[in-house]
This record gives sequence, structure tokens and C-alpha cells, in this order.
Amino acid sequence: MCSSDSREAHLEREVVLSKREEISKNLFVLTFETRDPFPRIQPGQFVMLRTSPGLDPLLGRPFAISGVEANRLELLVAVVGRGTRILSSFPPGELLRMRGPLGNGFPLQPGKRVHCLAGTTGIAPFVLAKTEIPGIEVYLGIPGSHWEGLASWASEKIPNLHLYSEDASVGFAGTPLSCIGSLEATVDVVWACGPMGMLKAVHHECERHAIRSWVSLETRMACGIGGCHGCVVQTVNGLRKTCTDGPVFDSREVLWNE
Repeated sequence: MCSSDSREAHLEREVVLSKREEISKNLFVLTFETRDPFPRIQPGQFVMLRTSPGLDPLLGRPFAISGVEANRLELLVAVVGRGTRILSSFPPGELLRMRGPLGNGFPLQPGKRVHCLAGTTGIAPFVLAKTEIPGIEVYLGIPGSHWEGLASWASEKIPNLHLYSEDASVGFAGTPLSCIGSLEATVDVVWACGPMGMLKAVHHECERHAIRSWVSLETRMACGIGGCHGCVVQTVNGLRKTCTDGPVFDSREVLWNE
């Protein structure tokens, strides 16, 4: 799990929203600050953030971490429901409750040649990863020009980002999946984060080319610490909890329901 002990990892702390940047419609980069520095965070770990001190909404929301520096933490937030809409509307200075870092991140393997494939907001952990492993290659796929704000933000964060769009409006035409075959001689492992359909396709394509792959699963979560069993996934080792056993899994472990 995370590099801090379990007590630190499950620590719920008060944070203040220090910066709110809207990079495109319904997509925000939020920066939070806290009194004490965050522990070291692995790319792929997440935090649970409460959007209300009361009972509505009752549950926190999970967010992958896109950046951390001392007592400052950055999240990429897409508005997909009531909780994220409330969160994105807060002005700087708002106080919230945050739990984390939580979960298992992508395995850092010195000397391995890593290529990262992201679908839209799945780019978040790879923005953080670029600071940990400067030599990684990152590929971002977006549906079309309405995601151009995300592409611009990611390009500023990740030099030499490989961009793909399904409508050919930004970067190369197609999706990052199309590059996997050409990577066979230059990559040891693929990391992927994005929609479940994309992750399933990454797994099959990597298996076809004998490339090891790790995937970060996006599932609904309630507690983030394994207490509610609301985020279980089927694996070759039985049911596993995305929040504590993941969210990053070896893609060969996941049962993709073929």
C-alpha cells in the first residue's frame, strides 16, 4: 500500500481549497493545502473527499492524485454528478475533510521502461508519475475537440505527451491502443488508467504482444478503506476490494467477463 503506515494512510484531515482552475466545461483542477505535509504518494493512489460536513451528500468521493508537493495536493475533478458539482462550485478558502492517501499505486520498478496509456481524466496519476519517473512515456486519448482543454493542461504538465483523438481534431487520429504493437521492442511494462472498456482492450492488446500491464480500475466507492465492500471486483483470486487491494491491479489478475 502507501509508503506511510496504516494510521497515516487512513488519517482524515482538514484541507483548504487554495486554487480552483476550470480547464474546460465541467472539468476542474483543484489544489488543496493542509497544515502538515502529505506522506510520499505513489502514482495511482487516491484520496476520499467529503463535499459536505452534513449528511447530504453522505459519502465521500474518490479522486486520483495528479500532484503533490509538501502540504499541497492537486486533483483533477470531472463533474459527473451532484457531489462533484458541489465540489467544483466551492470558492478558494473552502474547508473540507480529506482521507488519504489510500490504496495501492502503480509498482515503481527501477530500470523498467514504462509507457502509460490514459483515457481522458485517467491522465491524473500519470501527471504525478512523470515527476517520479521522468523517463516514462505518456499517451493520452480523448474523444474529440471538446476535451481540448484537458489535452492542453496535460501537455503543459507532461513534456512530449503523445496525444490521440478519435475525431482527429487533436494530435494523432485514433486511440493510444494503436501504438501498443509498435512498443513491443521498447517497453517493459504498460500502465493504464481510464474507462473499463479501454482497460480491457489494453489488457488484451498487451497480452497479444507479451507485454506486462497494470491497470487502475475506476469503481464506485463509499468508504475508501475496505469497510463497506461496495467496490469489489472479480479476479482470479476471488473478490478483491478496489479501494484496499487496488485500485491498481496486474491486468492478468482481473476477470474481464469475456
